[in-house]
Amino acid sequence: MSVKARRASPADWQAIEMLCQRVRRKLPRLWWWEKHLSDDLFVVIDDNGVVAGALLVWPDGAPVAWVRLAALDDDIDADEALSLVLPLVSAGLRARGVQSLAWMDYFSWAGAHLRAYGFVPLADVITLVKLDRAIPETNAKGITLRPISDVDIPAVIAVDRAAFPPHWWQGETAMLRRKAAASHFVVGEAKEGVVGYIEGELHLLLAHINRIAVNPRYQGRGVGALLLHDALEVFWRLGAERVTLNTQSDNSSSQRLYRRFGFKPTGDVVTAWELEL
Repeated sequence: MSVKARRASPADWQAIEMLCQRVRRKLPRLWWWEKHLSDDLFVVIDDNGVVAGALLVWPDGAPVAWVRLAALDDDIDADEALSLVLPLVSAGLRARGVQSLAWMDYFSWAGAHLRAYGFVPLADVITLVKLDRAIPETNAKGITLRPISDVDIPAVIAVDRAAFPPHWWQGETAMLRRKAAASHFVVGEAKEGVVGYIEGELHLLLAHINRIAVNPRYQGRGVGALLLHDALEVFWRLGAERVTLNTQSDNSSSQRLYRRFGFKPTGDVVTAWELEL
């Protein structure tokens, strides 16, 4: 067989970069995959010495690992590629005590193939957008907002752990990455410490809120609304004309908050898949 799977190496950087630029079947570039080129959870498809596919999975300290990079040449059969790479990364994940592997099927090219290898639908993630500048009144007594600092990272991770099931946890690697890339990253602080946070990015006229989280003990007290109010004002001041965010289609409580602020569904839906290891 001319097509085989092998561990990635730092020498593959340029080939993987070119692969991601030329192929249709890929994930958006949302992760700093270059930092993992020496990790056993990063594998490539080698077609007679040419990098024709790449897969990086990363647990980031959680029991669920997510696919952080996936790219596949048009000439490579997706089922064959999965049969080569999944055993390699699954073995590495099991050795780290990871319980499941999740894949966000951006552009809807992988789902049919993932099902054949035991993946099942985990959630549908929808996109909402806000185009107007109307903001409802907010009131969260005893909550102070301030920019995040490095010393807040453990507290922010703790909020994540309390607010979300393991599939959606972010660990230290992700939080530090988000802190470095975010245009706006603010924590909400009560007397006992950090109880919520919001972070997002601005690119030209479009702002996207990547995450808003509130400790369950403080949910229903206006903390999420206060964080969202603050982020919207900042993004508009920086020149944003549209603000988007994502949430699960079955997350009714979050959707109530977003509807209150004037967010409306765009119709975009991405399915997340999960494989029990």
